[in-house]
Amino acid sequence: MMGNACKSRWVPVLLAIALLAAACGSSDNQTAPSPDQSTEPPEATAPAPALEDDHTEVVIGLEQEITNFNNLTAADQLLAGRQIMRAVWPTCVRVRPDFSFEPYFCESLPTVITEDPLVVEYRLREDATWSDGTPVSSDDLVFFFENCNEAGDDCGSTAGFDSAELEVLDDKAVRLSWPEGQPYVEYIQLFSGPFPPAHLGRDWSDGFRADPGVGAGPYVVDDYNPGSDLTLVANPTWFGGEPAIDEVTFRFISDVGNLPLALENGEVDVIYPQPQVDLVEQVNRIGGVESSVTFGPTWEHITFNTAAVPLEARRAVALALDRELIVAALMRPFSESAQTLGNRIFVNGQSQYEDHTPAEFQQRDPAAARAVLEEAGWELDGDVYAKDGRRLSLRIRTTGGNNRREQFQELVQNQLAEAGIAITIDNLPGGEIFGPVFGSTNDPPGPPGDFDLVIFAWVGGPLPAAAALQVFGTGSDSNPGAYVDDRVNDLLTEATFTLDLDRQAELLNQADALMWETLPNMPVYQLPFFLAWNDKIQNIQDNPTAESFTWNLEDWALAN
Repeated sequence: MMGNACKSRWVPVLLAIALLAAACGSSDNQTAPSPDQSTEPPEATAPAPALEDDHTEVVIGLEQEITNFNNLTAADQLLAGRQIMRAVWPTCVRVRPDFSFEPYFCESLPTVITEDPLVVEYRLREDATWSDGTPVSSDDLVFFFENCNEAGDDCGSTAGFDSAELEVLDDKAVRLSWPEGQPYVEYIQLFSGPFPPAHLGRDWSDGFRADPGVGAGPYVVDDYNPGSDLTLVANPTWFGGEPAIDEVTFRFISDVGNLPLALENGEVDVIYPQPQVDLVEQVNRIGGVESSVTFGPTWEHITFNTAAVPLEARRAVALALDRELIVAALMRPFSESAQTLGNRIFVNGQSQYEDHTPAEFQQRDPAAARAVLEEAGWELDGDVYAKDGRRLSLRIRTTGGNNRREQFQELVQNQLAEAGIAITIDNLPGGEIFGPVFGSTNDPPGPPGDFDLVIFAWVGGPLPAAAALQVFGTGSDSNPGAYVDDRVNDLLTEATFTLDLDRQAELLNQADALMWETLPNMPVYQLPFFLAWNDKIQNIQDNPTAESFTWNLEDWALAN
């Protein structure tokens, strides 16, 4: 054992995920330390691994507990579920840390048979079996499809399946087909669960709450103590060979403040908490521990209500905003590698990422902001510009109680004041803000939302075309600022029907470049992920996509 027990796209459900990301951020309530704060030396070193008769174990501390081993249901899409089950149940394709795809339980990436109408074949590996000896088969794919292809299904996302027809080719392969002229460009990610076994005859929604039945991945569930821990052991029937770690235990520690101490004492060997500055510094003082900060696909921005904030005012905000200072204040305490974000569709770390920030917005220029307003007929009324009897006084909103976002607001407020733009902070607690922002509590409901400026997070991914159209497309309910640009809408629409991913990326980048002219929002920074582990564990690597840090659990090993 190690120590006392050596013992996570913009996706079709982008809005739900984005709101979850934004709401969950309310626990991020730490501030950067002042320069004169002292740093204490390490008080202890994490215990080294103890190998007993060559039996190796690792313990992982998780903030969340799994609620259903089938985490594909609508109410059970917790990150913890995927972190555990991706090593137990099959997934056709997985996403690597660089956002590229690789086949996992499928023989190859899905094969396009015809492009229009789009027909795609998914073929499982011949040697993929469940731990009871039953082959992983097309029956399992049908089970997945039939529970996720209609709007009323108990499934986190029906996108792609809901417009497709399924044909079973043989015991290991199925084909999906879409109507002519309506290809589903994100087909590569379908059947990438992890998905449950069909042959046990259990109910999709509730049949796997107590136990998963069988496994097919490198591990199977050996023991589960609700409220305490869950243990995986190596699966001898897995096609990939024997994993180097014999036993992996997930210990549920809901109080994130207890995770560093548990790591220091050797009660756990790996933690993946929501990053907070003091927590990161505390972990970095523990000897025998390594850590990494990764900036992933979740990105924060200032979205404009385009119906309330005219283009010249949006341009003035962009000119007066010091995004570099905001990143330095809020993100650099985590890592010096933090950068401003210059794209609304792709993020740093993706090969398609291009920074389209115009030169005029790269350096803060309050004087230029004032000039833009004055050219559009705004005149100073005291310290604030006014036009046609309206003062340029804007409300900025976010998730109240999230100290990082509240600091963000204060920085914006101070910076824009120098450009003659008054900012009033108007928050609601936590996720309550999203009703008025996205229109569900507005009268009439729908965009534009009840705000002038709003700060929250969107979640990116490897195939962002459909989600980008949701967020920036004309008339979309997921477009809270009621942004309209026909050129952008046309490019995004074309991208959602373009199967060539290189061409699709070109279209999406063209759309982003145009959005810097009409400014639906200002992207500012990507949020960090923090992973810390006993330095005796080898081959551990964070994956900032939905695969999370356990994406290659079967490759982890212990140093001798």
